[in-house]
Amino acid sequence: MSEQTPKEQVRALLDRLPDDCTFADIQRAIAVMVWPKAGDGSLKPPERLSPDEVKRRLREWMKSEGEKK
Repeated sequence: MSEQTPKEQVRALLDRLPDDCTFADIQRAIAVMVWPKAGDGSLKPPERLSPDEVKRRLREWMKSEGEKK
């Protein structure tokens, strides 16, 4: 059997959700589906950034936003 395409995976996911689910429920289910997995199939914890890296990325983003105006 061939592997499902992302579109097919989302369709199958939608079929498993209840008819009265919200957009937030759908978004959450897709996020869990695509979240990086460990070798045993469990979800990997999110990457932790140092405060200095967060500040660097924020400065970079703020600079790029300022250039758009």
